[in-house]
Amino acid sequence: MVVTLMWWHESGTPVASSGRVWASQEALHILGARQEDAGRWECRVNNAFGEQRVHASLQVTAPLAVHVTPHLLVVNSGEAATFNCTVSGSPVASVEWLHNGEPLPAGRARLLSPLVLHVAAASRAHRGVYQCVARGNGDSAQASAELRLGDTVPELQWTFVEQALSPGPPVSLRCAAAGSPPPQFIWRLDGRPLNAARLGHRYTIGQYVDQRGDVISHVNISSVRVQDGGLYSCSATNSMGTVSHEARLNVYGPPYVRPSAGPVRAVESGQVTLRCPYAGYPISGVSWERRGSPLAADLRHELRDGGASLRLLRVDAAADAGAYVCKVRGASGDVARGEVLLSVTSPPVVTPFFFPTNLREGGRTQISCTVSSGDLPIRFSWLKDNAPIPKALQVTEKHAGEFYSFLAFSKLSADHTGTYTCVASNNAASANHSAQLQVNVSPRWLIQPKDTSALAGSPVTVHCQVQGFPQPIVSWLRGQDGKASDFQPLGYMESHMVVLANGTLSINPATSSDEGFYLCRADNGIGAGLSKIVQLNVNEPARFDVMEKNVTALHGDKVVLKCDVRGDHPINVDWLFNGQNLHHSYRMSVSEMKTDKGLQSQLVITQTDRLDSGLYMCHASNSFGHSEQLIHLAIQEPPDPPIDVKVIEVNSRSIHLAWRPPFDGHSSLTGYLIQYKQATNPISDWQHTATVNVSVPVVGADITSKKVNAVKVAVISDLHPATTYNIRMLALNDIQASDFTEPLTVKTQEEAPVGPPLDVQAATTDLDEVLVTWKPPIPDSWNGDILGYIVHWNIHGSPVLVNNTTNKHIVRGSASTELRLKRLKKFTRYNIYVQAFNAVGSGPKSAPVAVTTPEGVPEAPPLNVTCSALSSQSMKVSWGPPPAGFHGGIIRGYKVVYKPVISDSNVHLSRSEVKRTPSLETYLHGLLKYTNYSVRLSAYTDVGEGTSSNSIFCNTEQDVPGPPAGIKALSLTSDSVLVSWLPPKYPNGIITQYTVYCKKKHHPPRSQPVIFQVSLSVTMHEVRGLKELEQYDFWVTASTVAGEGDSTRLVSQAPNSRAPARIASFSQILHRALKSSVTVPCIAVGNPTPNVQWLRGKQILHSEAKYSISQGSLHISKLEKENEGNFSCTAKNLFGEDHVRYQIIVLMPPQPPHLEFVASDHHNIKLQWSYPKDGGTPVLGYLLKYKRDHGSWQEVHMETEKNSYTLQNLDCGATYYMLLKAHNIVGESSSSSVVNASTKGKEPEVPSTNILLSANATSLYLNLPSWPDGGCSMLYFVIEYRVLGTENEWILVDNNSPPKTFLVGGLQPATWYQFRITAHNSAGSTRVHFNVATTTVTGATVAPMQESQVLANVVHFYEDPYVMVPTVCGTVLLLSSGLLAYVAIQKKHCQEDGEYKEDQCIPESPNTCKAAAEMENKKNFQQIYLSSPSKANEHHSSKQIDTVSELYEMSPYATFAVSSDHHRKKLMDASGVDHTLQFKTFGHSENESCTQHELTHQVNMVHWYAASDGDRGQPSSSLHRKGNMKHRHNKSDTCQHSDTETSGSPSAISSYKVPIKHPTARSLELYHLDSSTESNETSPLPQRRRTQPVHSGKRGMQPHAR
Repeated sequence: MVVTLMWWHESGTPVASSGRVWASQEALHILGARQEDAGRWECRVNNAFGEQRVHASLQVTAPLAVHVTPHLLVVNSGEAATFNCTVSGSPVASVEWLHNGEPLPAGRARLLSPLVLHVAAASRAHRGVYQCVARGNGDSAQASAELRLGDTVPELQWTFVEQALSPGPPVSLRCAAAGSPPPQFIWRLDGRPLNAARLGHRYTIGQYVDQRGDVISHVNISSVRVQDGGLYSCSATNSMGTVSHEARLNVYGPPYVRPSAGPVRAVESGQVTLRCPYAGYPISGVSWERRGSPLAADLRHELRDGGASLRLLRVDAAADAGAYVCKVRGASGDVARGEVLLSVTSPPVVTPFFFPTNLREGGRTQISCTVSSGDLPIRFSWLKDNAPIPKALQVTEKHAGEFYSFLAFSKLSADHTGTYTCVASNNAASANHSAQLQVNVSPRWLIQPKDTSALAGSPVTVHCQVQGFPQPIVSWLRGQDGKASDFQPLGYMESHMVVLANGTLSINPATSSDEGFYLCRADNGIGAGLSKIVQLNVNEPARFDVMEKNVTALHGDKVVLKCDVRGDHPINVDWLFNGQNLHHSYRMSVSEMKTDKGLQSQLVITQTDRLDSGLYMCHASNSFGHSEQLIHLAIQEPPDPPIDVKVIEVNSRSIHLAWRPPFDGHSSLTGYLIQYKQATNPISDWQHTATVNVSVPVVGADITSKKVNAVKVAVISDLHPATTYNIRMLALNDIQASDFTEPLTVKTQEEAPVGPPLDVQAATTDLDEVLVTWKPPIPDSWNGDILGYIVHWNIHGSPVLVNNTTNKHIVRGSASTELRLKRLKKFTRYNIYVQAFNAVGSGPKSAPVAVTTPEGVPEAPPLNVTCSALSSQSMKVSWGPPPAGFHGGIIRGYKVVYKPVISDSNVHLSRSEVKRTPSLETYLHGLLKYTNYSVRLSAYTDVGEGTSSNSIFCNTEQDVPGPPAGIKALSLTSDSVLVSWLPPKYPNGIITQYTVYCKKKHHPPRSQPVIFQVSLSVTMHEVRGLKELEQYDFWVTASTVAGEGDSTRLVSQAPNSRAPARIASFSQILHRALKSSVTVPCIAVGNPTPNVQWLRGKQILHSEAKYSISQGSLHISKLEKENEGNFSCTAKNLFGEDHVRYQIIVLMPPQPPHLEFVASDHHNIKLQWSYPKDGGTPVLGYLLKYKRDHGSWQEVHMETEKNSYTLQNLDCGATYYMLLKAHNIVGESSSSSVVNASTKGKEPEVPSTNILLSANATSLYLNLPSWPDGGCSMLYFVIEYRVLGTENEWILVDNNSPPKTFLVGGLQPATWYQFRITAHNSAGSTRVHFNVATTTVTGATVAPMQESQVLANVVHFYEDPYVMVPTVCGTVLLLSSGLLAYVAIQKKHCQEDGEYKEDQCIPESPNTCKAAAEMENKKNFQQIYLSSPSKANEHHSSKQIDTVSELYEMSPYATFAVSSDHHRKKLMDASGVDHTLQFKTFGHSENESCTQHELTHQVNMVHWYAASDGDRGQPSSSLHRKGNMKHRHNKSDTCQHSDTETSGSPSAISSYKVPIKHPTARSLELYHLDSSTESNETSPLPQRRRTQPVHSGKRGMQPHAR
């Protein structure tokens, strides 16, 4: 069925094929899009059964351009101004107007439209620059225009203000105004013009123009008087208007009224204001009188300005004309009077008049204007249309009297039509009246119609324009049957014919049926009217009713192409095929036949073929034009199979196919059929019952519909994960189905398991350990290979956090079905879940298994420990239980440990006491009075005691002191006795004073003693006024704030003028700290004065460097242990002698404790130590210092009761150094010996490749959680890659990837890549290189790269003599100098004692130094060859291999050694169905360039290869000496050093190449491992991975510096 397609633009015009715009069967093509092409396009498709329309919008983007007109606009003040903005380009998002660079203020102008700015009345505020700013998507443009003012209404810029002043000083009143033309000022006083000449020499009036163009006017009064007061006003006037301002000038003085200079004139029926011209100030009131009667405010009279102004409304000449008196009253009661005259005049009143109607051209008429009232004389004037009557109209004006005038028209014409106005004026006012004169005129031609010709299809106009009054009516009539007779009005059938308002006939478009005669007739009822006949000829060019059509035919049938042309004869027709002239052949013929409307041409094609399909053009032309008809011939046949069928995405349960539509056989494709089946059957067996057919519709499969050959996509869903499928497809149209495509083989991706592990059980094995066991899930739910399991646990009742990585552990390997959970909370119920995971992800969790850990000790101390003193010997301690999650079991009670704090006054109070209680508070009794106690608590369960709280301190209250510790009474003179004493042994508080009592011996018991109060700083007192040789009793007490304490014993003494030598000081044992100073007193009394002597043992002491004796006291500074001992002081005179003894004990810091390592796990190290000697005073606590290798010291402070400690939360797999110090009140001990211990764990291990890696066509899946962590949790991964066999820089994918699944996308299909992955944990890092190939888009593996390809760019450095000669020489020199320096340093070092330096951690002994020296000599001089270097913890166990393994690390280019055929076979079998895994080392050239002139090469290369099935892999090794070869190059050398890796051992390219048998197919290749326990490479950057080959001479040199 024929389908017609036509495109239309929103402008209403159809699209005609041209060189720039043409329409094909499927699309509209526009070349060089223009802005006018933008808009809505409509595609109309119709056939015999109906029509369908589709719309599309086209947006054409073009740079924005803006123009504003007019560019400069000058208007007068008050006139309107309009600016038009024109914007070209697109898209236009917004248009904004600015005024002088600022957004347009509201109300300043009005936008008639977004592009039209209108100012209704221009003023000075509107002046300036206006900008039109257009904005689009990222584009903007602007244009500006200026508005200037021409003539402007005056505007006052400056005015004077009302003021009051005393008589005498000068006064200046000033006004300033702006306007164009410049205004003139008039000054008035109380409404009367000011005249300087009339007022006298004291007044000066002037004006001038300043630089800005403002006119400034002023009135100056040289010496103001009372009479000068009044209402002053200034008026600025120009041709545009007047503006004024007024204000009073008040001069202090009595009231005064100026005499009137003349009457005030008013117009009858108008309004008038009478001002009282008064002066004086202050004024209490103003009143008005008329004919002796006061005037009050009423309907016609208004009093304003406090009565100073009288306003009369509707002035009447009879009632209002005459004299008015104003009375002004001053503040002191003075009154002034003045008279104001009012003169009233009457304006003229014009009697209405009218012109006669039905006046015709050529007639006569007259009209009179009469004034019915008004003061004489009256002046008359006449206007026509508001302008003087032109003399050319010959209108006569006559004034026949004082109050009327005539207009006479002798011969009327159309020019006399208009509005005539009579204006009558007298001295009072003017009046006018207007009348309309209308002259009737018969029609006359403006443009006569004439004969017209036009092309068919184009518009045509026939003018017929007339004038007359009334306006003639124009009508068009058409002659019937094409003759100039029987004219009839145009009917409704001629809808394309329109008569315009001016009488013109418009025909759009003109057709051949419009040819004929037309009559234009005009009539207005005046005269006979007008008419004229014209002929219209329509010439029809060659054209087609249908511009384009489609024709279909089956392959081999006969087809006839018809071309119906319309137009005037003669018509010429040509046929073209695909733009080429069509030539006749045995299968093609052309025939023509005339028709009534034109010509029909036929093209007949027999036995059609596919090549006959195409575009046929029928080109027709005649004398008036030409046209073409396009015929699309489609020879229909079965379609071809789909093109470029490929897999673009493979998921676990779906496969995405893509293809290009094939040749459709010129019959629209109806769909596609996709067949797929599992690859378990032969690829050619498609009749199997498992084959599935999937129909794909054509609609909805496009990736993009803008291209003719759009790529189609389809998704095959409901597949099973990890399954291989065979896929093929065909195309369908209405004719037949195509053949099938070649089958594709695709394997779906793995998917996370869908079944949980089975039979999950959990049992406790220790206080904080639980053993979890399980069985694998059902095999059908694996969806791939099970790589391991994830065990989750959480406290029962707490929510399960999805992203919680703390409470989960990964168990790698499908055979590993148990896990021991450690470091759990004691006495806690846990829920345990297990889920399996494969290379894609984790499956569902198992049902929770509940298990409760055994009871332990509390893991946290009690909270909120507080204490408060109750008395001098008791206190209260209260606390809260440990946090809820840290009880470790059922808390049975709390242990309170308290002891007095050691102070300088008592260095031995260190014994701790313990009290246990089940409550949360307790009372401590029997404490020492006024003593500071430390209190700490711990909770305990049935298992034991938990963590102690930090110590808190409380002081018991003060009490009365004990008695002073000693007392002496010594005869001093004949009437005085010296009493001395020692402070109380138990002061029980702060001593406030001492009291000395004196009483005569044998005195009656009831007699009162004499009391002396002594300050606390004095421990002796002289009692005077006694009788010589009479006995007295003395005793002393001490006091605190609590009261007076017990007294000393009584001592007796009598004054004596012959006093024997006595010592007031007391014998004591003194405890003093090391390096402190001590003063030992020896106060001697007697008469005569005794001699004092100090002895140490039997040795007499004198003042020297060690000892200083002053005023009898011994001073020792910087006490040492050698100063410890007994000292005595002796005093002697004539009457006796005395002595005291002192024992000085030097307190020392404690001895260093002995620290021992007990045990460790992955994160904890347990230590213990023995109690050290305390140095004479109790040990107060311990300081434990520890650090990791290359780390900083950390400290832990511990109580004195502890003798063990566990360092927690340490790094896994790390070595720590620890030392311990004790401290007492004197100071710290020296450090203990350094103990080093390691937590369990090691750096990450080498992963299993088939578990870690999974590749498809465009991405690589990394199962990072499956990487063996060596017992220490993974921290992060660094992932890099590059194309294998190239020297490109490493592409950094992520330098801080967490240990979770990772997808590397954007890879090319069927390409070998080299991945470098560095795994980091707290123990170190491991770097592994993987060679991996992406699959083809169909999922097939690719062949391995040849070794020659991988090593194509490797150039051996030893082949260049320009490198080797200087290298060997430089190496010998460096080794010699380094050896000499090393031997000298070691010799000096070994001579030192083995003292320990804290920051160096490890002491060295001479034996150790000797062993180190021997080892270094071995390293430097021995030639050791090793075929398979390995670490000590690997399979080699001999002593020789262990020694060598200490010196060697695994080569960075060897992954590991396959030690047995069985092991190799196991590795090969583990690769799975699709991949054959091979491990081998490569002579890999990485980072060949170096930046230093010294290169260090360390050769240690081992090659292994694994043969394919059936062959045994034989190890082949390259024996090289391991040494330090340093090469020096000249400055001209181009070698540059690049420190690309900081972990692993240095290595270079080996010259030995092992023959390798290449497998037939391989996708993954592992070849490189670097391992380090300490890595200082934090985040590798791509620029640090540069690989630049360097060539020297004809042969390349690529040294590898590590």
